Amino acid sequence: MSKRLLPQAIRLLVSSNLLYAAIFLKFAGAPGSVALFEHMSQAVHGLVSQPVFRLGSGLFETVVAVLLLIPKTARSGARATVLWMTAVLLSHIFVLGYGWFFVDALMVMLLAVIYLSLTGGLPHRGEPEMAATMSAAQTHKQ
Repeated sequence: MSKRLLPQAIRLLVSSNLLYAAIFLKFAGAPGSVALFEHMSQAVHGLVSQPVFRLGSGLFETVVAVLLLIPKTARSGARATVLWMTAVLLSHIFVLGYGWFFVDALMVMLLAVIYLSLTGGLPHRGEPEMAATMSAAQTHKQ
């Protein structure tokens, strides 16, 4: 029972974190969030405005959170979370600096990686994902 409970708990934690950030920080226009995305907008020389950065980020995080909540799409949501948090961490390292948002992104990424490793969502080292899926299917047939 605990083998099934831990991945579900991780999915709920990651999803609730993403939804909180999207709804209460980005969509609501919290001052800290607005300042952060204003800084990001300036980093790309205003090519993407602060509201587009902030609301687009919130929309993407909402979609990923919903993917995580649906059991059939949870691994895709976890993979998208890892990719998204990689981008977030890089933006903090090179533009925004370190702080609570950086630590939060690091923890969310770590939880998504743990979820993928618990559910078999990671391909074996040096093996493309499709080959891992096909070899698992062939083993299951025999």
